[in-house]
Amino acid sequence: MSHLTEIIDNHKNLDGLFAIVKHYGVSAEFVTDALVQRFEQISKDEGAEKTEEETTYCVEILDSLNQYYARL
Repeated sequence: MSHLTEIIDNHKNLDGLFAIVKHYGVSAEFVTDALVQRFEQISKDEGAEKTEEETTYCVEILDSLNQYYARL
């Protein structure tokens, strides 16, 4: 599967997931908090080897999510 196909499929899957979240009225605060917790867990997981790119990604997305959460 090509990288482009993976990107497109992932966007479709996220659209489906967000449709469910919106349908049940899950708050943005809840989703943001859950994502922050999970990315923090991933970044602190000492047993798993992470590339520098993965570590940078976790730091960047955590920063963005925390900024977003502060705005809510």
